[in-house]
Amino acid sequence: MLWVEVLVVFIVFHLVGDFLLQTEWQARHKHGGLGRDAVARRALLTHVTTYTLAFVPALVWIVASAELAVLTGVGLAALIFLPHLIQDDGRVVRGWMIRVKHTDPAANPGLAVVVDQTMHIVMLFLLAILIALIT
Repeated sequence: MLWVEVLVVFIVFHLVGDFLLQTEWQARHKHGGLGRDAVARRALLTHVTTYTLAFVPALVWIVASAELAVLTGVGLAALIFLPHLIQDDGRVVRGWMIRVKHTDPAANPGLAVVVDQTMHIVMLFLLAILIALIT
């Protein structure tokens, strides 16, 4: 399986999960969801779960096409879920904006969205390469 095929499919399902399926409530409350705030945790977990479920058709395609074990598909789902969970908590993007870009994400929300989406695409790119290597 070619990494570029997987990446294109992943980008489509990323857009579905991150934009079409994410609710306004999830988007507004998910930051800090890995902390003690129960509302933020619920928003983050419901978003990332729904986001990962959006990838099920892609994972079925990969597992079936490459004749992989179903457990491998579950592992790939975890590799979609976990980085998205950590990143959408908001601390990684905020830290990057402050330390690398030397700007306040609150003062540059459009740039923060671009940084966030770029990080998501980089993670999906790395996963696509991994899938190409194991198939």
